[in-house]
Parts: sequence; structure tokens; C-alpha cells
Amino acid sequence: MDWTPGAVAALRERFDLPFVRADREGLVVEFNDRFGTIYGWDSSLLGETLGMILPEEFRELHHAGFARFQITESSQVVNHPLELATICADGSVIRSEHFIVAEKDSKEGWSFAATLRPLEGPHAC
Repeated sequence: MDWTPGAVAALRERFDLPFVRADREGLVVEFNDRFGTIYGWDSSLLGETLGMILPEEFRELHHAGFARFQITESSQVVNHPLELATICADGSVIRSEHFIVAEKDSKEGWSFAATLRPLEGPHAC
């Protein structure tokens, strides 16, 4: 799998796009203000599974992918745009382009981050 040290920091610096990061278990550890504004999430999302922002029908596949990654350290979804539905805090759905990166830290292991570009609604870009 291709991954680049510093990839998470590079995405975090994109202030114009919503950003979310999860730890090796798939638990949300940070997101930026733009993510909160567009998708309506607040600090209650921290420590929750990334599945919270995915449609229910994709959650099981997402969890299986995380489990597979723990074994193989390989992924088909990183480093290229994916068009996916994103669940907002109020339950509404926004079609978004996700760009996911993975980065390995010697202390904390793998970390995953993504920018989410809304493709519809008032914040579409």
C-alpha cells in the first residue's frame, strides 16, 4: 500500500475542506470546524466509530475492511477520491467525495484521515 509520512498533517492543513481522523481501531480522534459545520457533528462524535458517519448498509463492510487492514496493512481505498454518502448528525445524508490517507506512527500505529468534499447542498464545492 502506498502511504506517505506527513499525509495526515497535509490533509489537516486543508482548512477549506472538512477533515476527520480515526485511530487504528476506526474511532474518531479529531475533526476540524468545517466538518462540524457542514455535517453537524460536535464533540460527541469523538471516540465513536467512523461508522457513525456512514450509511448503515455500509457499516459492516467498513468494519470488515478495518479488520482486514489490521492483518494485511493493505487497502484499495486510500490515496484516491471516493464518492460516498456521509451521514450528518441529524440523520440527513450528503453525497461527498472522500480522500482517505493512512499513516503509521511508531507509537500509536496506523492512523487514517480524510477530507470530505460535499458534492451537494449549500456547502457543495
